[in-house]
Amino acid sequence: SDERIKESVCDCLTDDSHLDAGEIEVQVKSGEVTLSGTVPDRQARRHAEDLVEHLSGVKHVQNNLRVKEQQGSGRSQTNLSS
Repeated sequence: SDERIKESVCDCLTDDSHLDAGEIEVQVKSGEVTLSGTVPDRQARRHAEDLVEHLSGVKHVQNNLRVKEQQGSGRSQTNLSS
């Protein structure tokens, strides 16, 4: 059932030591998992999708996770003069 899949997905994401799933939301409909919320970087975004797509009952993963903008990083911080 979708509820069982959602529970498995949530357990998998929260149990993974390489991922902070605190800001990830999970929805499941007919075996299709939608991930939304924010993660710290692109690697975490991809890692979350990889973890979920191999779980039993998951037919498709829609990864709507967004990468958080880092405070203090950006083009205005780049100093190209030497």
